[in-house]
Amino acid sequence: MSYSRSVLTKQADFHAAARGNRFSFSTLAVAITASLAHSALSAQELDHREEHLEEIVVTATLHRSRADTVLPVNLLAGEELREKLGATLGATLSEQVGVNSASFGPGVGAPVIRGQSANRVQVLQGGIGNIDASSVSPDHANSLEPSLATRIEVVRGPATLLYGNGAIGGVVNVIDNRIPTQLTEGVEGMLESRHNSVSDQQVSVGLLEGSVGQLAWHVDGVYRENNDLEIPGFALNPLLVDAADSEALEELAESRGVVRNTGARSNAQSVGASWIFDEGYVGVAFNRLDNQYGIPAGSHVHHEDEHHDEEHDESHEDHDDHHDEMHADENLLIDMQQERFDLEFELPLAGFFDEVHGRVGVVDYEHVEIEGAEIGTRYTQSGMEGRIALHQVETGGRQGVVGFQGSTREFSALGSEAFIPETDISAAALFTVQSLDAGSWLFEAGARIERQKLDQVAGSCDQTETTWSGSGSALWRFSDETNAIFSISRSERAATVDERYSNIQGNCTELPLEVMVQHAATQRLEVGLPQAETERATNLEFGLRKHAGDLTGELNFFYNDIADYIYLANTELEYNEVMVSRFRQEDASFMGLEAQLSAPLRRSGDHLTEIAFFADYVRAELDQSGDAPRIPPLRAGIELQHSHVHWQVKLRWQEVQEQDNVAFRELASPGYSLLSAYADWHFDLGNREALLFLRGTNLLDEEIREHPSFLKEVAPGAGRAWELGVRVNF
Repeated sequence: MSYSRSVLTKQADFHAAARGNRFSFSTLAVAITASLAHSALSAQELDHREEHLEEIVVTATLHRSRADTVLPVNLLAGEELREKLGATLGATLSEQVGVNSASFGPGVGAPVIRGQSANRVQVLQGGIGNIDASSVSPDHANSLEPSLATRIEVVRGPATLLYGNGAIGGVVNVIDNRIPTQLTEGVEGMLESRHNSVSDQQVSVGLLEGSVGQLAWHVDGVYRENNDLEIPGFALNPLLVDAADSEALEELAESRGVVRNTGARSNAQSVGASWIFDEGYVGVAFNRLDNQYGIPAGSHVHHEDEHHDEEHDESHEDHDDHHDEMHADENLLIDMQQERFDLEFELPLAGFFDEVHGRVGVVDYEHVEIEGAEIGTRYTQSGMEGRIALHQVETGGRQGVVGFQGSTREFSALGSEAFIPETDISAAALFTVQSLDAGSWLFEAGARIERQKLDQVAGSCDQTETTWSGSGSALWRFSDETNAIFSISRSERAATVDERYSNIQGNCTELPLEVMVQHAATQRLEVGLPQAETERATNLEFGLRKHAGDLTGELNFFYNDIADYIYLANTELEYNEVMVSRFRQEDASFMGLEAQLSAPLRRSGDHLTEIAFFADYVRAELDQSGDAPRIPPLRAGIELQHSHVHWQVKLRWQEVQEQDNVAFRELASPGYSLLSAYADWHFDLGNREALLFLRGTNLLDEEIREHPSFLKEVAPGAGRAWELGVRVNF
């Protein structure tokens, strides 16, 4: 990939777009009748009163129904997914029990599962890793586009160890239909357009798919554009502003009502095709993503050395010869591009194995951080990841899967903020899952062995580690509608490239303080731990689920004891007003609960009124250093829904408690209340099916400072927002 246009031209184009959207909502709404794109709504989707059919959980490896999997699962699909869609993966999943979002402005939102994020949450695209730089820094967006997904599965807890070294927290699997798995009758399509008032965000999504003989094909695309994010109050936390500093007060006043430099523009397109056999398929797909987004003003603060001559030094005797001048990047833009090629197949076998399923992805990823009119840092990562699974013939209630997964990638960061050396990363793993269905009991066991190798391109601080993980689970069906799950797992995780090599020299020693490179996103000098030991997590879990009948829901308790937990610890040391933070290892424990319960209140003819309750909580402590950093607080709420054959309305109230269990040099976050609403109406548009929807979020216009976010003190969440959208299916 290359950046042929001048940086200055791209910067000008971006900010021109941020001042005003090129396409108005009304224009796009009119264009719907002439545009193409998704699948037609089913009868179940049209009738809001219908109970949803039990869906197969693809990420459960053995592909069981949601009621019969031994894993706690969140599943978003169909209209529910379209209803929850946000600009980022984290925003899309933020209302799911046990899942939070770690935002870095509206352009970045990483999922946080049970207090774990980044390197401990495995983000998958169709079951294999998504090769980007999102886990390296909190200001790097994930390269997945949720608007193109047909379903998103979140499997909570380390029982997902079968998907990789980084799945101690859980797995997010984004599933789309870019590689079709079955033939369609005729041509199906969808076009959706939505507009959000809080940032003038305009999103347009299109999809078209069909079949020619045994060949199924798929085309999709999305375009998103928004201005700066509007907020109640000040972007900067007034409690941190020195009232005696006139410049600080002026900066505070300028931050009122808006998070500056948060405009964004992105587009993604996919094309794919599959040859469908009587049993199985072979398919390929290509996807391209372009994403430009601003980083909130004041989030990147640099301290740059200035060399002064003797005359200057004589007039400033109280300063060092090399003193730092602090300045904030007011117009920092990240320009990301990714191209991805996928091959997937599912074919029947004979003998001990009856099916083989495999997927391989080849990715070329690059993003540049544009500071003013110059490229500050260029991150690149290219690589390939593949996974193949052999499904055993089911006999006597016994079934299983054995498989292989491998990946290789080349990571580099070049420029003013390159604090991680160029490194080649490779991994290979063997895994298996075996289960026994004994009537009222279902038993499942899994194991994985993985070998990871980090090779520094210009150094000798190479690392090779082998990790072993295993899990055992049982599901007790003590009635036709209710079951209980019990699980224990022990999973190991090898340290990642940023945890080992941040500001580390090629001989495995840390750089001198005076030449360390500041990580501007976290406003810290981060120091890696090159000799980090393998992280070992032991997780115990108990859950109750009622999956059928009028009253449905689940309750999960978990306890996760992690030996040699790797975390970025703040220190008392500062160099030129920049905090030094070090990756450290210490035993830690995570414990918590998740609960959700729904029940009908009233049925009458074509009308159904339902109520739902939900809550989640996680407590994370280090054995010697107090509370773990950036852990989300207790959340609880209630949702009321009224459905008719052709329309529905929802009202949701959520209380987020204050988080005062904070790490060293971490500030507490105040609690807040969230009120949101949603309504939609199905109608016919000629011979097409259409849906008009309206969503309101943060209707009380509360100030939201999400505790998992590095930017909570300078970039709060969005204020009151209304989103109006329309979708046409044919």
